[in-house]
Amino acid sequence: MVEIKNPLYDTACLSTQALHADAHLQVTSDVAPAISVSTTFEYAKTTVDACNYGPDQRYAYSRESTPTTTKAESVLSTITEGHAVLYGSGLTASLAVLLQYKPKKIALGESYFGVRKVIEQYRALVPNVQVVGSECSYDGVDLVWLESPVNPTGEVKDIAAYALRAHAAGAVLVVDATLAPPPISYPFRQGADVVVHSATKYLGGHSDLLAGVVVVRAATGAVALRETRYVLGLGTGSLETWLLLRSLRTLSVRVKQQSATATRLVSFLESIRRSAIATQCHKPCEEQLSLGRHIASVQHASLQINGAQCNPNIALQHPNGFGAVFAVSFASKCQALFVARALGLHRFATSLGGVESLVDWRYGWDSSAQPTLLRISVGLESFDDLAKDWKQALQALEVSERKAAKL
Repeated sequence: MVEIKNPLYDTACLSTQALHADAHLQVTSDVAPAISVSTTFEYAKTTVDACNYGPDQRYAYSRESTPTTTKAESVLSTITEGHAVLYGSGLTASLAVLLQYKPKKIALGESYFGVRKVIEQYRALVPNVQVVGSECSYDGVDLVWLESPVNPTGEVKDIAAYALRAHAAGAVLVVDATLAPPPISYPFRQGADVVVHSATKYLGGHSDLLAGVVVVRAATGAVALRETRYVLGLGTGSLETWLLLRSLRTLSVRVKQQSATATRLVSFLESIRRSAIATQCHKPCEEQLSLGRHIASVQHASLQINGAQCNPNIALQHPNGFGAVFAVSFASKCQALFVARALGLHRFATSLGGVESLVDWRYGWDSSAQPTLLRISVGLESFDDLAKDWKQALQALEVSERKAAKL
């Protein structure tokens, strides 16, 4: 059977990889890949296990794979520099990692609350599994789960440093890179052993599909993952797989644009916050105070570069920019919710990574988040329009606060 990953495009640019990495799997004249809706495939005329789809491919039942799934995994494998396996959601992909490596002691850092719940489910099934913090001793740890960038702030962890610690302890390093897909990050280059993505986010990019991806370094690891996926029925549906493959074609241009706009917007909001602070050299004017006095903090990887705790590895880890998710915190929960509802171009909704900008009040989903924090996911709108949207929302907050003060 033909290899899923085509090494011909390993050295090509991401935009070329996303368009052509699955070309070796094409057996029809369709320019756009077809949706594989069939659940079952006719056997070959010779033997049951002979190739029956083109000269060198075999399919039997969609729970194992389909032509569209194979194409999507081929593209994903090439652009992520590993061997990718598709799942029905990001959390299903996370569970698949635990089932594959069967850890007895997990080091877990800041992470998406859904991943924490998956680990809770795993611990309910497997007795005596321990979970410690990612900054604790790795004595006895066999799996380190690292999220970078971190949800919801978009700040970055030093993957290479965690890889050194994990490997010294004989542990596997898993990196959830959902918030920074290629070309923003390539965690294998920093020493990750496994990379996980919620493909629902940037890889899908249009807020219209659920899928997850596990990427491993070796093809043998992917084979084992697919066997478990087949047995448990953890794969993606036909439409979702096709939508993902369609979306991957534009991944590079989408993510680069979103990253650039988010970094500009972060700088804009941080400058507004700073301009409202009085110093020996600066006395804020009334407009500066009205816009910035309610913003308590802005958090994003781009601000880490110039921060007091600057880590030079962060810039090296992200040579093509940072993720398009960041956090803005306010003085109170009411202020945060007011701004979330006052923003016009940012839809007030959960999730991230789509072509539309979103603002999410994370505390509504995750009680470990601060109730004063908003998570921002930047889409493909222009920076000027998004900045104008933020300015009007902050002005509306100021008007509302002044009215309330008079009552």
